[in-house]
Amino acid sequence: MNYQDYINLGFTRHDMNDDVEMRETGYGGFILNLTLREGLIIEVSTPALKPKLYISIDKDENKFHEVDIPHGALIDLINKFR
Repeated sequence: MNYQDYINLGFTRHDMNDDVEMRETGYGGFILNLTLREGLIIEVSTPALKPKLYISIDKDENKFHEVDIPHGALIDLINKFR
């Protein structure tokens, strides 16, 4: 999937201003995310745009399980929670 595919699915862009990526690529990077419900978020980030599912463990301490998910599962999750 490309950037526009994620935007069309309802993802929101957040610029990162990452100094390391800036030195390597000349660009500060970004994250696209979509909240499915409280404590369940899908994110993709530059440069690969590979989706990860974040499942909240402890919101007070901002702890999450981080799981790589295939694009098919991403679409299924979005369809299930929309």
